[in-house]
This record gives sequence, C-alpha cells and structure tokens, in this order.
Amino acid sequence: MEELLSITENQQTVLKSELPLDEVRAIIFPMNQGKQDAIIIVKECDNMFEAMLKEMGAELDTKQHMYKPQVQTMQVHIRNIMDLDVKVRVAEEENNRILDERRNSEIPTAHGLNAKQTPIITDSNRVIKAYEQGSKNYKG
Repeated sequence: MEELLSITENQQTVLKSELPLDEVRAIIFPMNQGKQDAIIIVKECDNMFEAMLKEMGAELDTKQHMYKPQVQTMQVHIRNIMDLDVKVRVAEEENNRILDERRNSEIPTAHGLNAKQTPIITDSNRVIKAYEQGSKNYKG
C-alpha cells in the first residue's frame, strides 16, 4: 500500500508540473504498471489473510485469551492498511481531478460549448464511508 501511495503521489507531482499534457502522459502512464503490480500483491495478501482467518477463525473464537496480543497487533496493522487505502483513494481522485482540469484547459471548445466536466469526489469522509460500505465488494 505504501508503494501504491508513493507512485500515486509521484504521478500527482508530474500532473501538477508545467509540462505539456502529452509529456505528462508519457511519464505517468508507464507508472501505472507499477501500480498494477502493487495492486496484485495487495490482493494476494488480502486473499491469503482471509483464507488464514477462515482456517483459524474457530480457534480464535474459542481461545481468544491465548491470542490476545497477536490479535491486538493485527488490529493495529489492519487500521494502518485501511488508512493507507483511504489515502491512495483520495490521491487517485485528486489525480483524476487534476488530469480532467488539464485536459479541459488544453482542449479547444467550439463556440457556445463547454468542455466535458466530470465531478470528482474529493471529500475524504465520503471516500471513507464508501469504503466502509463497499469494502467487501471492492475489487481494487
């Protein structure tokens, strides 16, 4: 997740630069492969964690006292991962907004017509709420 956030933040730096849009695209699009690789790793880790919980779930329920320190440590890690996930989502939304603004400013408009404007959600509370409601169905 940290690598995913780092790549996304680097893309944002490029998007905010004074470079022409075609040069920006030439720089940020190859970075997307690194993001895809990181997403695959995150999904694999998530799948392994879920499988482990299914396998150990009954024992954890019946012997909570034996695993209390480990469970508390895992809860801290899960909160950190969720925080990173929200930061990545917010940064991605901001990158999309910046890219849309750059596209709109560089696309000539016909007389009387405006360039397409796509509303982007940047309110982190709404992103967090959407994540909490849909995290089970989130495919990345």
